[in-house]
Amino acid sequence: MNAKTINDKCLIKNFSIKDAEEFFLSINDKKYRAKQLFIWLYEMNIDSFSLMTNFSKPLRSFLNDKFYISPLTLEQRLISKIDGTEKYLFKTRDNLFIESVLIKNEKKDDGRITICLSSQVGCAMGCRFCQTSLLGFKRNLEVAEILDQISQIRRISGLRNNNIVFMGMGEPFMNYDNVLKASEIMNYSFGLHISVRKITISTCGIKHGIEKFMDEKRPFNLAISLNDTLSEKRKKYMPVEKKYPISEISDLLNYKQPSSRNRLTVEYVMRKDNISSDDAKRIKKIFPSNRIILNLIAINSGDHGIEPPTEEEIEAFIKECNIMNLSTIFRKSMGADIKGACGQLSGSIEKGKK
Repeated sequence: MNAKTINDKCLIKNFSIKDAEEFFLSINDKKYRAKQLFIWLYEMNIDSFSLMTNFSKPLRSFLNDKFYISPLTLEQRLISKIDGTEKYLFKTRDNLFIESVLIKNEKKDDGRITICLSSQVGCAMGCRFCQTSLLGFKRNLEVAEILDQISQIRRISGLRNNNIVFMGMGEPFMNYDNVLKASEIMNYSFGLHISVRKITISTCGIKHGIEKFMDEKRPFNLAISLNDTLSEKRKKYMPVEKKYPISEISDLLNYKQPSSRNRLTVEYVMRKDNISSDDAKRIKKIFPSNRIILNLIAINSGDHGIEPPTEEEIEAFIKECNIMNLSTIFRKSMGADIKGACGQLSGSIEKGKK
């Protein structure tokens, strides 16, 4: 069991169901209390042990003395006037800041409600087009801190999301164990009720993490951030290319993917200088399998000094990708007016550098 002690109290949302069962048995209580606990924490989404009415008063008091339910506190909630996207700024118990995003009805007809989660405070990857990189790396988020983003957003917004993407602050595969444990808990039928097919973990290309994910036959969706088809250009925008070249990542995926049930999404942030017909041909060469989905989004205007492409240039590139028989999805940027879009999360620049 690992509940992470803070100020002599622990984070109860760090518990898996097995952890919780072991805990209740250790205090001479019943094993089934674990399932009851998870229903209260995630299905009922309570924020106080006093509300757990099928627990005795002494047990509720004991849990309250020993555990925190919520390791995060809300600092700010912003709602886009353009598309209704919501951005949440949370403070951790050690006074650090992270951001999460609620995206409503990305496609009007599918009823999808997505929460974009952060997995780290800051990030060490240094991607040039990402505001999180300006913070550097502070620390990994605990399982409880990942899950509490969902709990708090559901409680505050009144909406029950049915889709999760790990595309917020941080590199998920540099916090592999906590991200995967949190994803497993999301899938519990007596909790958050999120299908494994509705949980996507995105990585900039951490080779050992991808290989471990594949070898463990994890059922969640995998997304790879490509963003450039030439190694030298990719190094300029994504320093991870120096250690884990995309050629090695594609070789690994092309070898492992045929035996995997995972859907592979290739994320591609479009700039003026990476959307030629040759780029489309190289994407097909890098990922020859027809099982990939190419997720296209235009780079957002920001402090990175990179000019976004025009609508005409985007349409032309999509046509080139279709000629290459690539299955493409063009994703509209959501929440740009509140700096909640792709690459814009910064913990409000770590809450004004505190």
